[in-house]
Amino acid sequence: MSAEKEIKTIISDKPYPISIEMRPLWRICLIIISVIIVSGDKKYLALKKVNILVWMLIRRSRWKEYEEYLLGRTFDIPLVSVDTATYKAVEFSIAKEFVQLKSGRLYITETGEMLFSILVENNIMSREMGFLRGAGKKLSVSKVKGLTGGQI
Repeated sequence: MSAEKEIKTIISDKPYPISIEMRPLWRICLIIISVIIVSGDKKYLALKKVNILVWMLIRRSRWKEYEEYLLGRTFDIPLVSVDTATYKAVEFSIAKEFVQLKSGRLYITETGEMLFSILVENNIMSREMGFLRGAGKKLSVSKVKGLTGGQI
């Protein structure tokens, strides 16, 4: 004979914080601003470049180091790695139609441009946008090769 046990679910009101770096909406916004600001009129950017830019944006304490490298003031290559959470945010961005992925490039959609406008109008991510307008625009193909060990 089997004895049946009753399992009672308890839901706690105690909040469980998730760090900002792991929140998809935050990363989606970083993706949108990266593509729009760095690509300019083209409105698209290589996915690998986007990953590098988002990696850099998340690590504000190392911005000076990244700027020095991107602006050619040092040859010391800063650490940049693949971030799977960014790729997950790219998937969400595609699903929500903020971007489209074609041939390894992220293209901004009209919805993505609307999100960017909201960020600008409300002065959200202004520091990140400043970083992108300065050093971020200097992320060339040769810099990407240097950062990735020639993997692109």
